[in-house]
Amino acid sequence: YKEQIMYLINDIEPKRMFNYFEEISRIPRGSGNEKAIADYICDFASKKGLFCIRDAVNNVFIRKEASAGYENVPAVMLQGHTDMVCEKNADSTHDFLTDGLKLSIKDGKYLWADGTTLGGDDGIAVAMMMAILSG
Repeated sequence: YKEQIMYLINDIEPKRMFNYFEEISRIPRGSGNEKAIADYICDFASKKGLFCIRDAVNNVFIRKEASAGYENVPAVMLQGHTDMVCEKNADSTHDFLTDGLKLSIKDGKYLWADGTTLGGDDGIAVAMMMAILSG
């Protein structure tokens, strides 16, 4: 995914998290349409060498081993959902089954989707978890 992507969000920190959010935003992921986002997350886990399982309804579980010296510390569980609220302006031709979101940024700090909901609930949690897991 990252090899060919030109990122819109370049100067907002945490940069890695926002890059993952931008990638996620390109994937249609309304409720009941989570296969593609689950594919993306499982591919991410595979590339990072992380344990990953997925169930029949596209719930994904990823486990990362403890950092050296922390093997006996209690585990931390992070959770979020991959689907998004799919609402659009009356004049929008956006198709939530096939189209990724068209993100816009203003003044280097205001992010929104053009004519649709942003998918921040809970896309930002998924992006944050991916950023944490990639570190």
